[in-house]
Amino acid sequence: MNGASHLIGGVTAGVLLGHHHPAELAIIAVASLLPDIDRPNSLLGRFIPVLPALLERSPGKRTLTHSLCLGGLLGWAVYASAGPPYAATFAVGFLSHIVLDLFTGRVALFWPLPARFGLSLGVPPVFIEAGALAAWGVWLALGGYRYFINLL
Repeated sequence: MNGASHLIGGVTAGVLLGHHHPAELAIIAVASLLPDIDRPNSLLGRFIPVLPALLERSPGKRTLTHSLCLGGLLGWAVYASAGPPYAATFAVGFLSHIVLDLFTGRVALFWPLPARFGLSLGVPPVFIEAGALAAWGVWLALGGYRYFINLL
């Protein structure tokens, strides 16, 4: 999936789970993009000089940065530095990314173990991404944008 899809998925999950404060949504947005730091052409990877290329070469795409181990470690760091509410928002963003990637490929959830997991819906991944973007557009067209205006 691309960064826009992950942002939409993460923020939508956060809103549905009751995270409404702008700071919470910002954390969710960053956390929903973070696992793709293993790709130099990702939204975050474009702004960080060397790390994405190193991660893509070794250990590889959708491995370390998509693992529950790294998510737990980063979540613990957020918990220790900012407290439980922000750790929960981080978890929503990070896990939304992982869940979405499970539908569009295979992910090493328990890296460094080599097993990879994915959920096939029987359609090409691009259809899943296009469907998600279309659903978001319909929701906005039907007035969903008002929800975000009320947050400000």
